[in-house]
Amino acid sequence: MADLLTIVSAIAGFAPALALMFFTLRSYTYPAVEKPFFDDRKLFAFFALGIVLGMVLFAFESWGQTASSDETLILLILGFAVMECLLKLVILNFPRFQRKIDTAFYGLAMGLGISSTYTFATIYVSALSLETVTAVDMIAYSLLGLQFVLLHGATTAMIGIGVARGDVKPYLSEAMLIHIAYNLFMVPFFMFDIFEPPFNLLGLGAASAVVVYAYVKVHRLSLPVLVEDSLKGYVKKAKKIKK
Repeated sequence: MADLLTIVSAIAGFAPALALMFFTLRSYTYPAVEKPFFDDRKLFAFFALGIVLGMVLFAFESWGQTASSDETLILLILGFAVMECLLKLVILNFPRFQRKIDTAFYGLAMGLGISSTYTFATIYVSALSLETVTAVDMIAYSLLGLQFVLLHGATTAMIGIGVARGDVKPYLSEAMLIHIAYNLFMVPFFMFDIFEPPFNLLGLGAASAVVVYAYVKVHRLSLPVLVEDSLKGYVKKAKKIKK
């Protein structure tokens, strides 16, 4: 049973993250473009780094939740959102990554890596605590995992875009607000029995809307505009050299 649970949890954690990475980045690498906007080796290195960070964050936050009281739990979880965003910024804001367009794509990869192991651990530990694990339970956990994939992918990409633009504060602030909003809807409405069914589903729906909006914005607006601005800057620079 444990082996099957491990396999299912791993699929639920890694499959959406890898699928979303392919779906989002396929337009920015070969064969869609002649010259890719990022290095594949660095991309998967950041994904691997995210895998490690996901396990570290899960272990730390699980310990924090069990060590805190009910009165301080929500405040603690909000603190986790800020801490996670600052950790991502510290890693992505190294001088070698500043004002470089590929940093945005590496941020996305790192965020999806974080979500893959964070989702895997969350599903495995949650399901292992149940006496009987049903298909409905695994579907519910998988949908929760998909939220984590969208959340970490979007917020880390936003921070990476801010570093790439050399304008960190607005993008970091937006990433923090999205993460905090998600936690505020999920924690009191869904993860704890503060609101009874079916009212707790309102929180689940609102949290889902937050992360879907955030990722769609990154995929449809933030990354394309970053690339467009970068190309315009390159063209202007080329014209100056030619003159």
